[in-house]
Amino acid sequence: MPREGTRSQTGNPKPRIFPIVDTAPAVKRTTKPKTVKKVAAPKATMKKPAGVTKKKAPKKESTVAKKVKAAVKKTEKKVDKKTDKTEKKTEKAADKVEKEAKPKTTKKKETPAAA
Repeated sequence: MPREGTRSQTGNPKPRIFPIVDTAPAVKRTTKPKTVKKVAAPKATMKKPAGVTKKKAPKKESTVAKKVKAAVKKTEKKVDKKTDKTEKKTEKAADKVEKEAKPKTTKKKETPAAA
């Protein structure tokens, strides 16, 4: 059977209070530790521990770094090809200019002497 009526009739007359959730981001307050300058003391050489020691593995390049390097190589090749083509074109154009600059030698036609 459903309840009907006000809260006072149901036996709980207190007003309903809903908690308000704060959605603002929390402000982080950090204090920087004071840096104390240490006097450079002569370092004692540490002895290697006896027993089995692991060798450090060489660092692997991340896949992103590999992809970037590959992309750079491709673009460098494309640029080199284009610069080669432009150099060839400029050389051909320079050769044409030199050929055109030379005066053409034509033989003068001899006019027949008036008789």
